[in-house]
Amino acid sequence: MAKVITFASQKGGVGKTTSAVHLATAFALGGYKTLLVDLDPQGSVHHSLGIDKQDSLGVREVFCTPEVKLSEIVQTGKHQNLDLLLSNIQDLLVEQTVNKIAVDYYHLAQWLEQNAVSSYDFIIVDAPASTSSLSINAMLAADYIVVPLECEALAIKSLKRFLQAFKELQRTIEPKLRLAGILLTMYDETILSHQQVCKQIYQALGDSVFKTIIPNCPHILEASSLGIDVIQRHLNSAGATGYIRLANELLDRFLLPDVEKAG
Repeated sequence: MAKVITFASQKGGVGKTTSAVHLATAFALGGYKTLLVDLDPQGSVHHSLGIDKQDSLGVREVFCTPEVKLSEIVQTGKHQNLDLLLSNIQDLLVEQTVNKIAVDYYHLAQWLEQNAVSSYDFIIVDAPASTSSLSINAMLAADYIVVPLECEALAIKSLKRFLQAFKELQRTIEPKLRLAGILLTMYDETILSHQQVCKQIYQALGDSVFKTIIPNCPHILEASSLGIDVIQRHLNSAGATGYIRLANELLDRFLLPDVEKAG
């Protein structure tokens, strides 16, 4: 049975999609059957993976045609063990229609339970950068929620708002909602403000913050611009190493089998 891990944040530009793509890649290369779900109407996973078209079947059908089967809408990724369920919410009208259905906050969880969890080891969900009904669907479908946090002072305010919303969801809708941890991203050890933010977050949240920190690595940006993951493009880079470490830390933290190093 798959473990569902959702990447969620109220703030865009924090490395959410990049982290979802690379965690899914690390798991797949480690031998785990993995499904990457792009729930964000912006469809950033397409660009990250070098997929040009958004006119194929995908997430829209999960909400608008719930009887659809996974085999009808899933795509094969570039790596063995990696499948993709991509966003095809292409215009405002479709997005509004999906959002109306997504007011049933458990819609995605129920669909994944019926169609996908028995076929995978991990399901990684990239949620929209908001607390919209789609984002709530993504969080309520998750066994564990990862919150990426850019190492900038303004990001802390966004994190506070997110954690308030998270606690409200726990209180009013789903007490079992579980935060896997805060993931610090885009860290540059030569920038004093990054050091200060990092120290402040660890002091305030302690074990709620992953030990793994994703560095500000130019190889990640280069790989993304080419539509390829940094693990495949630059395996020995700090960025690739960071995401492999994140995969192992998640597995260790939640007592799952160790993922093999990609190679």
